Amino acid sequence: MDNLLRKRADLFGKYVSAEIKGAIVAQGFTQTDVAKGINRQGANLSRWLGGKPTIPIEVALEVCNYIGVDLQKIVDRAQQRVQDELGPWPPITVNPDAMSEDEKKQWTLDHMEDYDFAANTNPNKEQEMKSDGTV
Repeated sequence: MDNLLRKRADLFGKYVSAEIKGAIVAQGFTQTDVAKGINRQGANLSRWLGGKPTIPIEVALEVCNYIGVDLQKIVDRAQQRVQDELGPWPPITVNPDAMSEDEKKQWTLDHMEDYDFAANTNPNKEQEMKSDGTV
């Protein structure tokens, strides 16, 4: 488990750096502009944005504030990229073979809120659920 936690954390740090680097460009700045603007050495900023070492959170906030980007959005995008690559956390550790049919049904019902089903978002779902079958 420790290796998986470390892998996720390292990947998250890499993606935070990549997202900030992309935001700098998208906002029309250069790394040199930003380094000067936040009074940091360009070489350090370049290393941080390359992900080695991971950018300190206070520097990430300085950069985001300077370029006018919300750090929370950067963090959210980085987290989503980690989840897209490695799956949700905590990982699903259920062994269906070790569960009774009732346990499987209950587990499924307990986790249905984690998914977007068309039936959950269908504006006509109330009408379609009428017991007489009329629409």
